[in-house]
Amino acid sequence: MRNCGNIFRAIGPLAIALTIAFGAALVTAGAVWADDSSQLPDISSQVQDMQKQLAQLQAKGQTGKTGKLAAMADCGYGPTQQTFSAWGDDSNYALAPGGDLSDLSNWTLKNIQLSSDHDPYTAGSGSLVFAKGDSEATTPVTCINLDNPTMRVFVQDLGGNGKAHLDVTLLYQGLDGGTKKLTVANLKVDGGWQPSVVIPVPVGILAAASTSGWVPVAFDFKVKSLQKDETFSLDGIWVDPCKSR
Repeated sequence: MRNCGNIFRAIGPLAIALTIAFGAALVTAGAVWADDSSQLPDISSQVQDMQKQLAQLQAKGQTGKTGKLAAMADCGYGPTQQTFSAWGDDSNYALAPGGDLSDLSNWTLKNIQLSSDHDPYTAGSGSLVFAKGDSEATTPVTCINLDNPTMRVFVQDLGGNGKAHLDVTLLYQGLDGGTKKLTVANLKVDGGWQPSVVIPVPVGILAAASTSGWVPVAFDFKVKSLQKDETFSLDGIWVDPCKSR
């Protein structure tokens, strides 16, 4: 495990109540997440379940269990920058480990092609191309807590009819130590490289029940409804590491 630095400060038991309050705010925001374009599904019920589990642990004075994802986690975020300021988003983002695609050794790829074409906003030399109906890519495992409320990526859709989308699913460590899944976005774009919508990463609230102060998370991307001769491309996995919103 690499040193997580100040970003991943431990959250003690006394902070659990504040974390639950934050979870309640996430539930309230559910209607906002389910936006008009249906790119952000309503996950308020799942967040509410996390909130309930945290409250139960707090009442018992217990902490969450450590699972296999924690052993694979890389907390080495890069420097922050206002990557999306051109689109009115002045938050500070950092590349997630492996987020510039320069090293794919810890990614898991299924029927993914590599292209030298990449978004002009992320330093790198290529992108991932989803050209088959079962194309899927999973990032290395990284570390998330309340300081990491959102993420954004750059995507490109060529040759489509607007029906295809790229599902973004969080693979995270639950309070029982097992690996859980939560789909947080169904991304759609039209044409060339564009930033995704702001994607919530609500599982950071579970860090309050972790002895390490963070939750191991990987980001999974899977294409859906791909048409003949259509390709979806992905580049630049950016996480807001400063709760700057």
